Amino acid sequence: MAIAPSCNHPVKDDDGRLKKSEYVGDAKDKYANLEYVEDFHDFGTVKQGEIVSYAFTFRNTGNIPLVVKDVIAGCGCTKPTVSAKIVKPNEQAIMEVAFNSQGWQGVQYKTITIHSNGIYPKKSVTIKVNVI
Repeated sequence: MAIAPSCNHPVKDDDGRLKKSEYVGDAKDKYANLEYVEDFHDFGTVKQGEIVSYAFTFRNTGNIPLVVKDVIAGCGCTKPTVSAKIVKPNEQAIMEVAFNSQGWQGVQYKTITIHSNGIYPKKSVTIKVNVI
């Protein structure tokens, strides 16, 4: 016996992503989708103690407003800020990421994740920096 989802809630896969092909009821054609223009940035080599920053552009390619619920940096050395918490369909916003190299040495990779109401509720970017 198959059990169908009810209450017009979309179905999620094992990673928590919404399955667009399995939406139920009115939710079928309504979704938000966060897409980064680029999801990786290499700062190159910096001297220890420098603070470097980069602006990641993202857009909502869905057809309902994208709601940024949270922005999580994988480390206290990385500070993200977003230009908008609500991004309308076909509009874009900026996530500024600042990395403080104080106390770090060598090649570092840091991940920053936006949590949203998108069909992929967690989408990340990565920065790379070589601290000397």
